[in-house]
Amino acid sequence: MAEPDSEQNKVWYLKRNRFFIDTDAAGVEQFEHLFTIVEYPRRALIFDHGDPTRVVYFIKRGAVRIARLTEDGKEVTVAVLGPGDLFGEESLFGDAPRSTVAVAIDDVLLCTSKAEDLFTVLRSDPHLAMNVAKVLNERLGDAIATMEDLAYANVPDRIMHLLGRLADEHGVPAPGGITLDVRLTHADIASLIGSTRETVSLELANLARAGRIAYDGKLITLPR
Repeated sequence: MAEPDSEQNKVWYLKRNRFFIDTDAAGVEQFEHLFTIVEYPRRALIFDHGDPTRVVYFIKRGAVRIARLTEDGKEVTVAVLGPGDLFGEESLFGDAPRSTVAVAIDDVLLCTSKAEDLFTVLRSDPHLAMNVAKVLNERLGDAIATMEDLAYANVPDRIMHLLGRLADEHGVPAPGGITLDVRLTHADIASLIGSTRETVSLELANLARAGRIAYDGKLITLPR
């Protein structure tokens, strides 16, 4: 089904977000007034570490990088999210300032909701609360998989495991394989697999030479 011409068709979008999965259109419509459509250009800061704003974000289009700051102020990428994902959900469960940074990887279109409004929805609809729990459980599973990679896998295998997960979430069909429709720097990849930018650059080149990936310096394709 094609996307509607109007970007303001919140019901059409929200029905396709994992938060409202298995919810009929009437169920979505009763909550759509709580959501606002916003756009951010590529590389825009959506929220920063320490931001007190209590807002939850639902990605309609584009990709968002979530990072944490180390004690010396370095950003470490912890997740890359795309259409259908939500982020900023920690504001649902407390008043603490943001502990992460959210940056638009490319032009993004989001639906936003005040945390207190969304929390009221969750309290009134156990089905939606369960959907949020499922998303959080998936995040935990991804974190566990990453820790297992860090403990047991060498760097090339860590890279391939990461690219496989990203292909599932952000992949688009391409001649001969699946292209990752998200632009990550070598530093981003290094943060996600617990390595260094220099090592990642070297290993991506080695993987390309071995035919395990096709890489043009910008986009990565996983051959079939």
